[in-house]
Amino acid sequence: MRRIQFGWMLAVILTVVSAGCGKQEPVQIPEPQIEQVRSICNLATVQCYYHNVAKSEKKAEKGITHLGEKDRKFWIEYTGIANLGIDVAEVQMNVDGTEVEVTLPEAKLLNISIDRETLNEASYISSADGLNKNEITADDQTEAIHLAQQKMEETVSSNTTLLLNAQNRAKKLIENYIVQLGEATGVEYHITWIYSETGKKEADTTDTEQTSDP
Repeated sequence: MRRIQFGWMLAVILTVVSAGCGKQEPVQIPEPQIEQVRSICNLATVQCYYHNVAKSEKKAEKGITHLGEKDRKFWIEYTGIANLGIDVAEVQMNVDGTEVEVTLPEAKLLNISIDRETLNEASYISSADGLNKNEITADDQTEAIHLAQQKMEETVSSNTTLLLNAQNRAKKLIENYIVQLGEATGVEYHITWIYSETGKKEADTTDTEQTSDP
């Protein structure tokens, strides 16, 4: 009876050992993900504050009922906010082993807005009125601000220094992500940057075993 039990136990042990010695699945090493890269680009947005002045003039109207009216100049000072970055949908990445190609679009003005807290009574200045009032209405002020914002949008959109800074910020953060992933997995990635606006390729000389500051 003891021999039968021993034989059964030995068979179980041999089965377990043989299973443990079987072919193991290869370990999957995480590689850079395009979804993560695009999320990083969202975080890389450069925010700029600027001082702006909306100027306009309201002409006196003609006719007897407008006698004594004067042309009135007015201006409104306020702070605006511009966000610059790259379109994440246009960011592409190709990973082939340790070779990583990242396609970056040029940065652009993403949106522009007004810091409403800077619009107060002190922001509005106007010239003196005449004997017959030539009132500056809320619509007049809104139109003046609208035109000022349009001009500011054109100015920011053509500022190559700001746009290049925004693109370089996105590039640096993507690079840091790939470097840190390489450090964590023991893989040395080599990055090639492709600039979609020119098609130019640029090899990254950064050693992925050294972490760069963001």
